[in-house]
Amino acid sequence: MPPDAPTLTPLDEAVAAARRLGATLVLPAEDVALDDAVGRTVASDVTAVRALPGFASSAMDGFAVRAADLAGATAEVAVALPVAAESRAGEPADRALEPGHVIRIATGAVIPAGADAVVPYEEVVEQDGHARFAAAPADGAFVRAAGTDLAAGGLVVAAGTRLGVQHLAPLSGAGFTHVPVRRRPRVTVLHTGDEVVRGAGPDVELPPGAVHDVNGVVVPALVRTWGADVAATVAVPDDRGATIDAIRGADGDLVVVCGGLSMGPHDHVRPALEALGARQDLFRVALQPGKPTWLGALPSGVPVFGLPGNPASVFVTATLLVRAALDAALGRPPAEPLRGRLTAPTSGLPGRTAARRACVRVYPEGTLAVSILDGQASHLLGSLGQANALAIVPPGEEQPAGAVVDVVPLEPADGWAHSWGSVHDHPRT
Repeated sequence: MPPDAPTLTPLDEAVAAARRLGATLVLPAEDVALDDAVGRTVASDVTAVRALPGFASSAMDGFAVRAADLAGATAEVAVALPVAAESRAGEPADRALEPGHVIRIATGAVIPAGADAVVPYEEVVEQDGHARFAAAPADGAFVRAAGTDLAAGGLVVAAGTRLGVQHLAPLSGAGFTHVPVRRRPRVTVLHTGDEVVRGAGPDVELPPGAVHDVNGVVVPALVRTWGADVAATVAVPDDRGATIDAIRGADGDLVVVCGGLSMGPHDHVRPALEALGARQDLFRVALQPGKPTWLGALPSGVPVFGLPGNPASVFVTATLLVRAALDAALGRPPAEPLRGRLTAPTSGLPGRTAARRACVRVYPEGTLAVSILDGQASHLLGSLGQANALAIVPPGEEQPAGAVVDVVPLEPADGWAHSWGSVHDHPRT
């Protein structure tokens, strides 16, 4: 394994390296029913087999007419024509429209051959089997032409799309009951630390120096949120042999190791990776929190992400790097951050990007206001409970209020958009 690099890897280069690792994963396509497709990633472009809609239909309840038959209709001189038939949704008229006649039609029903316009009911007086018209319609009035939604062969959903409920509408409308998606990546999460107590309740008094498990809960939840499955979550003691065995035995497509990356006598992850012949792509990122981050791969080609041990650092590095790898593995494009303005000055760091936990609010004019939260140290968790985004503060000196920064939305279970603060609940500061 190469020695530590004398300089830190810039964040954008680390993200690019993470995507390259993710892109090495081969995830075959599988067809899933639309009922189970939300959250899955489309494996290949889905195109319409036939035009949608497949026939010209009415946009209104009314009468299908030949516009030329009503050319002389006025409020003073109405034109009355016999009603020859009816076209209902799912039950087209049994005849074409002949000159001098009209056909009653329902919304969504097939436009009869010969008709070129629809006149809504409210503009017509029907009496004794005739419909009276006080004005002539324009050609094509209230007619939905065939193929105006999707042409045959037209793109329904593009490859790399992470399916939401909104995507099911055009898919099902085009007749699809199944959709090809990428198999979910399988991720093994290894979390180290003899001080970590797993499964103890909030009323349990922990032993001196012990802490509740966070990484073993949060990281599996994050990777599931990003479209992966968790192959296993394994607690690893601070022991060299146990660490080697845990990494060697890790199942799945990608391994995430939390903690054990520092230089102390009880940090065994890097020596374990070296003993296993792992390839180191980078170690140490110009990022706060998250500097002691390791990216590389086992001899088998399985990517490994070594994340710091402090839970806030793990959250940040997983959000910025592990997610980038999973997106690449699933064929998704790089996530584009939003842009917002700081509500107050915030300190920068020479030579390192700062990923600050933040609350972002949307004001009526559409401006994103970015408030950096208190409690940014890597061992502090309270600010994560208030955050709905990470504010990416570039290296350098203090950023003034009003400075524009990148914003990476976080994703609670009900969708990140729902997490933005309400302008009515959070007055401008």
